[in-house]
Amino acid sequence: METHASIEKAKAYIDANFRPNSARRVALGPFLTLSRESGSGGSALADELSRRLDRFLSVEQPHWTVFDRNLVEKMLEHYKLAASLSRFLPEDKISEIDSSVGEILGLHPSIWTLVHQTNSTMRRLAGMGNVILVGRGANFATAGLGHGLHLRLIGSPFRRAQRTSQLHGLSHEQALAHNRKTDTARRDYVPSYFDADIDDPASYDLVINLDRFTIESAADLAMATLHSRGELAVPA
Repeated sequence: METHASIEKAKAYIDANFRPNSARRVALGPFLTLSRESGSGGSALADELSRRLDRFLSVEQPHWTVFDRNLVEKMLEHYKLAASLSRFLPEDKISEIDSSVGEILGLHPSIWTLVHQTNSTMRRLAGMGNVILVGRGANFATAGLGHGLHLRLIGSPFRRAQRTSQLHGLSHEQALAHNRKTDTARRDYVPSYFDADIDDPASYDLVINLDRFTIESAADLAMATLHSRGELAVPA
């Protein structure tokens, strides 16, 4: 999905459902969270699922929307904070030095406040439904909310490096190093802010090994699970 298009779609969703005076005050449908190892195809699966799920919408429902890299931008916009603060919120453990200096000088809210606001944004989005929340411990942030399907994508280092190499034009060795660094960052983020283990399979409804499934067959599994729960119905 083109980045600009995804941001515009997220903006349309927010404008329709997230403003204080919005007429929509009830959950619109289920939501999904998607945790992923680097190079396992999380963005591709999120886009595939959003396309499939749109087929089950009635006319008055908003399209399914993926919140991935655009999530922090929408949180900052909602709380009327500077867009430049996004650099303090990578999906990893925030630098204690950068954080402390900024807070002492009054340059930005505390990092804990920003993360809490991001988590609150994810919970509000999940409560409205028809969203796919990618990364940032979304399954932990939305724990306890009904109508959620929590997915985790994994794969062997070799296969994931193949995908990363193709996507970013890296050598296989560079792709392996990129994935290791990214996975380490994500594993730091979750225990730092949720006191949880990102690799704990009990934290997810489905853990899918992309060595053994294509993006399409992984989407089939997720859709079948939603159907089995009675979450999807063909619109009249």
